[in-house]
Amino acid sequence: MLPTGPGHPMSASATQPGTPGGAPGPQRPARRLLDLSVFRDRGFVIYAAAASIMVLGLFVPPVFVVSYAKDLGVPDTQAAFLLTILGFIDIFARPTAGFITGLKKVRPYSVYLFSFAMFFNGFTDLTGSTASDYGGLVVFCIFFGISYGMVGALQFEVLMAIVGTHKFSSAIGLVLLLEAVAVLIGPPPPAGKLLDTTHVYKYVFILAGTEVLTSSLVLLLGNFFCIRKRPEASQPEEATSEAERLHKPPTDVRVDSREVEHFLKAEPEKNGEVVHTPETSV
Repeated sequence: MLPTGPGHPMSASATQPGTPGGAPGPQRPARRLLDLSVFRDRGFVIYAAAASIMVLGLFVPPVFVVSYAKDLGVPDTQAAFLLTILGFIDIFARPTAGFITGLKKVRPYSVYLFSFAMFFNGFTDLTGSTASDYGGLVVFCIFFGISYGMVGALQFEVLMAIVGTHKFSSAIGLVLLLEAVAVLIGPPPPAGKLLDTTHVYKYVFILAGTEVLTSSLVLLLGNFFCIRKRPEASQPEEATSEAERLHKPPTDVRVDSREVEHFLKAEPEKNGEVVHTPETSV
């Protein structure tokens, strides 16, 4: 039976596991579940504001397009089929938009591409308000599915590009929270109130398109003036390359072998040492 007294080394290791010699190990700082410091990033604030405005009108057309078709005298089956068209186009639009954004030459401009997707969606809502028959609504659903898929594929990709991977988990949670609050406030209640007042679906689609267009302008202008990278960010790299150039030994300097031999022979004499030659060694 092995002893397990206080003086035994196993007892010390048991009391303080993972630390050699019983020394207390470094403790990792506790990681916050929700990091509110992300609000200090003005890029995140601009993105969150744009996303909150966007959702006010983004979900209005899928909610009212079927009723809009029925109001034009379209049968119920054909009116419901509009959502099938919209969803089918969305299936192919999302991976296509993600693939294009992942290209090396396109990725630095992902914020502008997301702004274009929102602008495209809002413009589609405005043009969809002019539809007067079932064919016009079918065309509207095709283009709305394309723009809706682009927005869905790019919104979190752009968020990661703005805040970085370290704060992405907190940023996405806060953005979804703000979007949920915006959806709770609108769009269905204001749009429904507008429809009850005017009894015209055209105004509902115009309202939705205006809100999405506003969000695209907020993100576009905010990115142009606040989020985009400044040229000063490339200065450390230039300073590093300059230091490497200064410390790099010259390659075009020629060294004479006779000078090197003379230097090696004269150096011991300067230090007071005896130079061993064939005459002094005999």
